[in-house]
Amino acid sequence: MQIDGLRMLGPKWESALKRGFILILLLVVIALAVLRGGFLRTELVAQESSEPVESTASGSVADVKVHRRQDKDGYLGREVCRECHAANYELHGMHGHAHTFALASDEKIASKFAGRNFDYGEPYGNYEYDQDEEALSVRLSGESEESFPLQYALGSGHHAITLLSLAKDAEKGTVAYEHRGSWFRDRDRLGRTPGQPLTTPESESERFGMKHVDNVMQKCIYCHTTTGTVADQKIVGLTANVNCEKCHGPGAEHVRQARAMKEPPPFSVGSDKWDSESEIQLCGDCHRLPEAITLKELRDYPDKLARFQPVGLLRSQCFIESEGALRCTTCHNPHRTISDVSKSEHVANCIQCHQPGKSSHVSCPVSTTEGCIKCHMPKYDFESLGTGFHDHWIRVHPED
Repeated sequence: MQIDGLRMLGPKWESALKRGFILILLLVVIALAVLRGGFLRTELVAQESSEPVESTASGSVADVKVHRRQDKDGYLGREVCRECHAANYELHGMHGHAHTFALASDEKIASKFAGRNFDYGEPYGNYEYDQDEEALSVRLSGESEESFPLQYALGSGHHAITLLSLAKDAEKGTVAYEHRGSWFRDRDRLGRTPGQPLTTPESESERFGMKHVDNVMQKCIYCHTTTGTVADQKIVGLTANVNCEKCHGPGAEHVRQARAMKEPPPFSVGSDKWDSESEIQLCGDCHRLPEAITLKELRDYPDKLARFQPVGLLRSQCFIESEGALRCTTCHNPHRTISDVSKSEHVANCIQCHQPGKSSHVSCPVSTTEGCIKCHMPKYDFESLGTGFHDHWIRVHPED
């Protein structure tokens, strides 16, 4: 005859063991639920970088923010930098770099277009802009009721804002259309987007925008964001605007060290061995380098090259003979908007080298105290842009 072990221990022990067994089962169930929740949370965090972006208004032009934790490449976002670098954070917030990318549907962007018309003329037509609860769009007035969606806004708004849309393409998968109309800050006007040749559109979509594919499309996003790649008609891994980590690189390790040490190592752009050409290469990656300019333009140097500052600086005698001393940051604080810098501050940068009695530099025979920028870096006005750019090919101009 078999003997029931539990009954041999008595009723009290039998009840206690049953309760213990039930408790163990509950703990196992809870543990499995926690693990499952962790996996789900990890999956959601991983998905956040590819979710549609959210927009919030900040400053003169709307920001686009992606609410996500540290991504796999170590990017944290500029808000984290504020903990230790509050002064640079505030300066950068007023810089055009901090407002280079937004959703076109954001109220501050859409209000510059919605309810307005812009007649481009042939072969494109008269654009009529409209905004509903979800999006900004454009249609050809008097031709069709069908509208073309306008998704993203590129540019800080300090000078202009150009709109961009992503669309499905049978051959390329995804293409970008740079809208043919832009908003210009001067006189609060709509006008033709600069740099677009007047060509016959090959499709209805090309009546609304210049078609960009492959590297050109990716470069548009690259130069207006900190991180972001076009894929399947979306921008994935988006960190909007040109923020701290665009130049400094991913900040996760630096932040970890800064929080753990009293005196963490510096987190500068590049390495200690960087020379002026390395810095110009970094800035020129988006502000243009000679390799992005045609040989004819480099030879003739038309006025429009004043827009591409590194191209001019690299051919300046000031740069060539400085032996690495002259670089972009000699005159420009990358955290500070250029409109906040006075003419006298710019002149001071020139005369600190070009002083009488210094045999290593030529002293100006006209004036050693003023007029440097006006004479040697004149401003060329671009009517189509509603603004102007100083020529960074520093020289004695033929007309001077």
